[in-house]
Amino acid sequence: MNHLVNITKKELRELLTPGTIASILIVVIMFSALGTAMSGESEKESAPKEIGIVYTGDFSETLITDSATSTSYTLQTVLEAAYKSVYGVDNPADHIHVMTAAYGDSKAISDECAANGYSVALVIPAELKTNLSGNIRTTVNMYYTYSHGGIFGSVSSLTGTVFMNNINTIISKVLIDNSTGNEDKTAFSMSPLSAGTDYTTINGQICEGVTPYQIFSSLMGQSMIIPIIVMIIIVMVGSVVISSMGSEKENKTLETLLTMPIKRTTVVSGKLLAAAIMGLVYGVCYLAGMMMYSNGLTSGLSGTSVDLSKYGLVMDTLDWVILMVVLFLAIFCALGICMILGAFTKNYKMAQTMTLPISGLAIIPMFIFMFTSWENLPAIGQAVVFAIPFSHPMMAMDNLMFGDMMLVAEGIAYLAILDIVMILITVKIYNSDILITGLEQSKFFGRLSRMFKRKEEENEYR
Repeated sequence: MNHLVNITKKELRELLTPGTIASILIVVIMFSALGTAMSGESEKESAPKEIGIVYTGDFSETLITDSATSTSYTLQTVLEAAYKSVYGVDNPADHIHVMTAAYGDSKAISDECAANGYSVALVIPAELKTNLSGNIRTTVNMYYTYSHGGIFGSVSSLTGTVFMNNINTIISKVLIDNSTGNEDKTAFSMSPLSAGTDYTTINGQICEGVTPYQIFSSLMGQSMIIPIIVMIIIVMVGSVVISSMGSEKENKTLETLLTMPIKRTTVVSGKLLAAAIMGLVYGVCYLAGMMMYSNGLTSGLSGTSVDLSKYGLVMDTLDWVILMVVLFLAIFCALGICMILGAFTKNYKMAQTMTLPISGLAIIPMFIFMFTSWENLPAIGQAVVFAIPFSHPMMAMDNLMFGDMMLVAEGIAYLAILDIVMILITVKIYNSDILITGLEQSKFFGRLSRMFKRKEEENEYR
């Protein structure tokens, strides 16, 4: 039993080094911050939405009267009751806005929604009252603005659908009460309103017959695969590089390599370039496989996907080349970080624990872009996400399809600079004796150790 305890203690001392503990704490902090950010985003999306109404009739005019209770309903009271049943607010009138755009003017309706931040606009014909009394279904069109990126981008579709259903339910209840004994009128009363044409504004272009949810469903197979692929590549290739350095130290092959008449810059660049090419090959293969899997999975489904090429949401050859460049630069940066971390590993076992920071940095943006987009993040969130190098290939596909080339260009420039910095730092480490003697023998840690010893001696003297 004592031997078991001693061996366990020995292994724990080797595994729980200050570096590994710091890595674990960093990952915990990052995930806590991610949870807080996602909680705030979820609360924002579940908050009452602003809804626009286009109606050329009189809002205060009585649409229908309940014969049983003699209660009169205007369009305003119906809309407020429907909104309150969705969000449970006491002031629904504050969130329902009568729009100035003319009925049927799609451009004006779309522009007013964008200018005022309306999640959805309902376009109701002035013949509503006449149709209700004549047992004629009224067609209501809906307008949306698609905010690309993540699950939250399709929330407006749900808002419009639920709101429309509640309006139908309120009017239907009154009509059914008034239609006792009239079978034809009862059938109409079950659904007095019908959903008409959906209009969604995408990149300033009004697209007919599509909702944000349908766009999100079609894009999910592309834009949501990239974050997963990048995360897998970063974690896998990073683990290989760090483990390789740990093995080289353990097997003493690193010392032999450093004594060869080769420039350290060449050694570092060769290691990084080879691993980056390997990572890019893996990325292309995984991406192709996942694309085929996703297309096969959704090919038999109907009603949830649309032809994205009709709305200009496709990747051309140049876009794919740019995406591969961003992915390569991100992989190269990850490998630079891994080589810096790997320089301080003593053996293969310790190297395995050094991949935690890389894994955390890759997983966090993956989860962020599954739920939201760069545009929907607060300023501090955008700064943090932009600083994480692995974020850029994850959001590059959406940015390329939606024409946000400036953010893509800024990401490429940032990654290129970061890659150069990683190479310089790694070369600096390779030119020092840290790789052979260890971090404890460096000048900085030597001074730090002497300082603590001096303090201990002073305390003992006192």
